[in-house]
Amino acid sequence: MATGTRGATPRRGPGAASPAGVALRRTATGLGLALGTGTLGLLGAAWHCATELLDPHRAGDPYTLRLIAVDGEAVTLPATPDTQEPGICCLQWPGGYGLLGAEVRATPSGVRRDLTDRTGVPPAPGLRTRIKRHAYEGDPRQAFGLAFEEIGVPTPLGPMPAWLVPATPGCSGGGAGTWAVSVHGRGGSRAGMLRLVPVLHDLGITSLVITYRNDPGAPRGPDGLFHLGDTEWLDLEAAVHEAHSRGASDVIAFGDSMGGAIVMQFLERSPVSGIVKGVVLDSPVLDWAPVLALAGRQLKLPPIVLALAKRIVALRTGLRWERLNQVSRAAELAVPALIIHGDADETVPAVTSAAYAAARPDLVTYLPVPGAGHVEGWTSDRDGYGEALRTFVGQFS
Repeated sequence: MATGTRGATPRRGPGAASPAGVALRRTATGLGLALGTGTLGLLGAAWHCATELLDPHRAGDPYTLRLIAVDGEAVTLPATPDTQEPGICCLQWPGGYGLLGAEVRATPSGVRRDLTDRTGVPPAPGLRTRIKRHAYEGDPRQAFGLAFEEIGVPTPLGPMPAWLVPATPGCSGGGAGTWAVSVHGRGGSRAGMLRLVPVLHDLGITSLVITYRNDPGAPRGPDGLFHLGDTEWLDLEAAVHEAHSRGASDVIAFGDSMGGAIVMQFLERSPVSGIVKGVVLDSPVLDWAPVLALAGRQLKLPPIVLALAKRIVALRTGLRWERLNQVSRAAELAVPALIIHGDADETVPAVTSAAYAAARPDLVTYLPVPGAGHVEGWTSDRDGYGEALRTFVGQFS
C-alpha cells in the first residue's frame, strides 16, 4: 500500500503525537522521580505506571510547531519526526485547523506540505501549531457538511453524548436499516472516528459515534478510572439499545485501539450482542499483555515493576486480565470481522491482530498496513483503507 510521499520520512518515537505517546512521556518523567532503590521505590514506580494506565485525565498537547511560511494551499513547518511522518493528518492552531496532505517535501528551512480544508482563523507565519494524527476536527457538519443530531444515550450513569448521522438526509432519528456504532480509543475522542462517516453515509448506513464513561463531557465512572474495556462495554451496549430503539435492524460495531477491546467485550458479554452482524477494528487491543510488555521495554522497566503495576490495576478496578485476552478465545468469534493494523505500530503490537486473524481465517479479514503506526492505516493509505472498508461493510448494506 503506497503512501505517495517524497523526502525523508523517519519513524516517530513510540506513540508520539498520540494519547498513548503523551502518556508514555508522562510515565517516563514520573518514573525518574518514583524509581529508587529498594521495595518502596519499586512499589512507587508500579503505582505510577498503574495510575498512568487508568487515569482518564487528558493533558492537551501544547502548540509547539511554529509555522515557517504559508504559501497558497501549502505550509512550511520545522523538520521534526511528526512533520516528516507521511500520511494525512490534522494541523491545529488556536482558533483553526486544516488537513496536512500525505506528501512531504523537504526544503532548506524545513518541510513543505499541502494544507487543505481549512476552518476558522487563517494560518499565518509565526503561528504556533500542533499535529493530531486523526485527520478531522469538529463535528460531522463542520468536517463534511453532513447533517447530524447531538443526542444523549441513556445509561445508568447518565446520558452519554453521541453524534447521530442519518443515512438519509432529513431523516430525523436515524431511520431503519443497518447502523454503525463507532467507539474511539483510550484518551481519544469522537473526532478520531469522523474518517469513517462519509464512507458509511455513501453506503446508506446511519452512524452513531459515541462517547463512554470518563470522556470529556460524559458522565464519570463510579471510580473515575479507565477499566480498559472491562466496564466501558456497558456504554456501547446502551448505544446499541438506543440504535435499536430508533429503528436499527442490525449493527456494525467499529472500534479503534481500546475501542476494539470495548467492542470485543460487548460481543462476549452483552445479552444483546446478537444484533451486531460484523465488526471493524483498527489497531485493536485484543490482549493487554503484549501492549504492556511493549511499553515496559520502551520505558526500560524492570519486569517486577510491570508485574506489580498489573496487580495494582487489578486491585484498583477489579478487572481480570485473562478476561481481556481475546486472542486466547478467538474460537468464540461468531460474526465477520475486518481488522486493520499498521505493522509499525509502537503502541499496540500488530502481532496480536495477526495471531487473531490466523486463528479465525473463516471470519476475519486482516489488512496489515506497511509502515503505518498506531491507528494510522487511514492516514497512510486513504484509498486502500476506504476500499477495504467499502468491500467489507458493503456486504451488510
